[in-house]
Amino acid sequence: MADGVVGRDKCGEQRLVSLPLSRIRVIMKSSPEVSSINQEALVLTAKATELFVQYLATYSYRHGNGKEKKALTYNDLSNTAEESETFQFLAGT
Repeated sequence: MADGVVGRDKCGEQRLVSLPLSRIRVIMKSSPEVSSINQEALVLTAKATELFVQYLATYSYRHGNGKEKKALTYNDLSNTAEESETFQFLAGT
């Protein structure tokens, strides 16, 4: 991944993000303040979302309740949101 490529799409084209851009576009357009979205903003938002989710998952795993397990649960993420100042804005969602 040294060149920044995450994978390839169905046509063999290189992809910089793994989240579906069409879904990100729909979510972004659901805001009444958004009228148009250029491709760069779409890719940047998708990449930022991926990095945030990766950080949240890693933090939740490392700061878990000490159980050795192979999967994160909603409770793990919820506990992180409640106990960590960084993720406090997620509490209750």
